[in-house]
Amino acid sequence: MPPKDSLSGVSLHVQRGEIVALVEENGSGKTTLSRLLCGLLLPTGGEVAWDHASTADLDPWRSWKHVALVPQKFTYLPLTMRDNITFGQGDTSDAALLAACEASGAAEMLPGLRSGLNTLMTSEWFGGQQLSGGQWQRLVLTRAFHRQAALLLMDEPTAALDARAEHRIFSGLRELAKDRAILLITHRLTNVAVADRIVVLDEGRIVQEGTYAQLTRQDTSGLCGSCSDG
Repeated sequence: MPPKDSLSGVSLHVQRGEIVALVEENGSGKTTLSRLLCGLLLPTGGEVAWDHASTADLDPWRSWKHVALVPQKFTYLPLTMRDNITFGQGDTSDAALLAACEASGAAEMLPGLRSGLNTLMTSEWFGGQQLSGGQWQRLVLTRAFHRQAALLLMDEPTAALDARAEHRIFSGLRELAKDRAILLITHRLTNVAVADRIVVLDEGRIVQEGTYAQLTRQDTSGLCGSCSDG
């Protein structure tokens, strides 16, 4: 018996200037879908296209430069704060770095760092400092916000943040979406309200799609069953 496809019959369009929230029942294919959109996977059937060009025909390295990713599980890099933010990017000016820090809330960390942006993010090296889980999450968000990418993909981006920091992130998403498309993967009902459109996946299929107001009026099992308030 052939293995079951992770996704089936999925048709989704995300455009610049739009925030799309993706919610799911567990194991419904959100990870596969996000990797397809980023170009990290190629579809076994159908097509994923960026500006009408199939990802199968694009150079992977050039494609990935246009993606900023906030993964649910991220790597702790024992580099300076500056290098952690600008990793693999071009513009390293302090103005651009500080703007990204303000957007993510990481600017609040700077006064407590011995050498500011040049502080090593590990206590194992002389002069370095160890960050908490929430501080690392802010740093990863800063890296994504700083990256001049057409697609910003965020997978549970505020799981380690307190309510105040979380509110700050989502309040600023609209400004970030002016120049890029944002795909937000979350299980938190309060977070999907910021989206222009919400897509609900169940067993690899899109079962609902609409605005927050539309879906909460229509249903008490799909959207609300896939999300929680905590």
